[in-house]
Amino acid sequence: MYVKPVLWILLLVSVQEVFLQESEYDYGTYEDLQPLNCSTTESIKGGHVTYSQGGMEGSVLSYHCGLGQYPSPVSYRTCSADGEWSSMRLPSGREVSRATCKAVLCPAQLQLDHGDFWPWDQWLHVGATQSFSCQEGFILSGSAQRNCTLTGEWTGTTPVCENDDLSDDCYDPGIPPGAERYPGRFYTGQKVTYWCQAGMDLLGSAERVCLENREWSGSTPRCQAPNTFDSPSVVAAVMAGSLAGKMDVLSPDAKQESESSSFGRTFRVAEGSRMNVFILLDTSGSITKEDFEKSREATIALIRKLESYEVQLKFHVVSFASVAKDIVNITDSDISSSVGDVIWNLMEFDYHSHGSKTGTNLHAALKRVSEMIAFLKQNSATNHFNETQNIIVIETDGFTNTGSKPQIELVRIRSLLGYHKIAPDHTHETMLDVYVFGIGDRVKRDQLNSLASKKRGEEHVFVLKDYETLGVVFNSIISDKSVTMCGVAQEHISKEQKEDVKGIFTKPWHVSVKSSTPCVGSIVSSNWVLTAAHCFARASTDSIHQQVVIQHSQGEGAVVPKKVIMHPKYNTRALRHRNVSEFYDYDVALVQVNMSIPLSWKARPICLPCTVPASRAMKRVNSTCQQHREELLPDKETAAFFIHKNSLRKGTYIQTGSQRPGCVEKAKQTLKEPTNVTLEEYVPDRFLCSGGSSGYHYTISCKGDSGGSLFLEKRKRYFQVGVVSWGTTDICNNLNPALRRYRSDKPPPDARDFHIDLFKIMPWLKRHLKDEIQFLPDIE
Repeated sequence: MYVKPVLWILLLVSVQEVFLQESEYDYGTYEDLQPLNCSTTESIKGGHVTYSQGGMEGSVLSYHCGLGQYPSPVSYRTCSADGEWSSMRLPSGREVSRATCKAVLCPAQLQLDHGDFWPWDQWLHVGATQSFSCQEGFILSGSAQRNCTLTGEWTGTTPVCENDDLSDDCYDPGIPPGAERYPGRFYTGQKVTYWCQAGMDLLGSAERVCLENREWSGSTPRCQAPNTFDSPSVVAAVMAGSLAGKMDVLSPDAKQESESSSFGRTFRVAEGSRMNVFILLDTSGSITKEDFEKSREATIALIRKLESYEVQLKFHVVSFASVAKDIVNITDSDISSSVGDVIWNLMEFDYHSHGSKTGTNLHAALKRVSEMIAFLKQNSATNHFNETQNIIVIETDGFTNTGSKPQIELVRIRSLLGYHKIAPDHTHETMLDVYVFGIGDRVKRDQLNSLASKKRGEEHVFVLKDYETLGVVFNSIISDKSVTMCGVAQEHISKEQKEDVKGIFTKPWHVSVKSSTPCVGSIVSSNWVLTAAHCFARASTDSIHQQVVIQHSQGEGAVVPKKVIMHPKYNTRALRHRNVSEFYDYDVALVQVNMSIPLSWKARPICLPCTVPASRAMKRVNSTCQQHREELLPDKETAAFFIHKNSLRKGTYIQTGSQRPGCVEKAKQTLKEPTNVTLEEYVPDRFLCSGGSSGYHYTISCKGDSGGSLFLEKRKRYFQVGVVSWGTTDICNNLNPALRRYRSDKPPPDARDFHIDLFKIMPWLKRHLKDEIQFLPDIE
């Protein structure tokens, strides 16, 4: 009775097989079809073209122009599935077939109240100069002349003609190039309005109000042309000036006081502070895989930079296209508070996870932020809600084209944080900052500007040329200038800065010790410098008759010793009776200076191991001195640095464990006379030995490097483990013919350096520094 169903099924299978055979027969030629590639013979007038993946689907064609030029009408195009590059259209909408390199122009000064300027043009070419002067009774503030640079930006500062009778309540806030302003008097409550000339976008506050405290509300406006961007140096200047005044997250007790004061700063960072960081990454369809990877690298740089400060951090990272997806959820405390786990999740995130949902829905991303803040507020005591700074960082290459308006969620976020009152700007929002980074030439500057915080003396919106620049900016966004914590140094050094080391502070602890024996040293507190004893005498019992000057802040400041304390066991003549002419055991000295060294980004202490500040910097709470040694010297060959010729960091390798005997063996060559002194006596375990690494490139010190710090980097902080004492070879001695073919960074194979191991003299350091630095309790 089941025959019919079975037959029916067999019939279906049979028919299906026939159809499949017919299908294969009719369309078998599909197997020969190849994906369509885009042309790789495109060109740009006056420039050149590069391709990210040849002409394959999804590859990016980039137009490049020379200095002082930009590609028009677009800087890049993408290859679509049909084998065609994305179209190019002029601002008028007309499609063009070939790109052109055009000259960068600077927007000219269009208005100067109570003053004159020349020339009177809307745009000026690179290299042009615009000059300014004021009418009688007014004083020029700012630059009298400004030059148009290759990036479309002006040198100098905005000119202002100030009234010397002080009849106005507020000072003249100035008018940026390319802008106009109305009206021209500045009484309390008076509002001024700015607008930019056609073709430019206004960033900052379009309206500013003269407040009762004689300050202007909002942030300083500026006009930006579509094909000009914020260069890293300009952003760094803004950070150092209008943003980088303070590095403090204020305690709840100081919160009210902060609302009535105005100061510039970047992310406010202080010891023991709490910070929730919400990072919103654009992964919409316009973001190439290459750009996403650069964005991810930049974000990781920001996270690592934040981690280097003594702040309790939690992260929430969102990827947004047509929908928003959490990469890291702040409610998962174990992950969101662990920088390593946050970075791991970022690295594991699949760029293609949004699939075909390639729109840009910033509202959805900000909604996730508001949902997280609402969750944290529900248990505000446990989450320290009222004491935690909230930072929102938005990275996008486009503009919102799907979903609701993102401003709706920003209003909700402000409400959750208790910011209900209507105010002329966001300065009172002490626990919230919204930073917006637009990337590339397709961003809608007006939309990005509407999302960023507007605070007095601060900037929160930046437009960058590409994602590579974003990484540079994220290394600058945390200002180090006011941080006095140990072991903090300037991290990211541009190519231009490397060529002009003046003004770079990658070694703020480093000082020059000017005496009859030129040496260097390191700041360990505002009142003490650590250096080598042989810079002052041959033994600790010798008197110091020479004049000594200690230069800090890269030569900008100077102090003199109030007291020099050499280690009591230091005596270079201790083995002379056994035919050893020089012996440098305990070659270490502390110098108490006559006046405190002003701590800043130019002069900061380095971290000493076995101290509480070092524990905090290593994120090793309740650790021991031995654990510090294991953390800082974990390998048989440990990478380290010293300062060579008072200039740049040079790399070497510390040989410990089973590697140390082979390193120390090379010290025998310095024993010129017959002696019964053993190598263990000559180079005791108070010396660290460096150099001689077979697998790595290393550098050897020279005379003049003595007394400097042998230091390591951990978690973007710097720790001194040794004091440079002596070496087997004076590699910089040009009078020695045998050494002329060698250099400090290409030394002879037997060259080694020896440094006093700070771990071995900790009790002595604690005895003299305990009133300045808190040492770990296990140091006797």
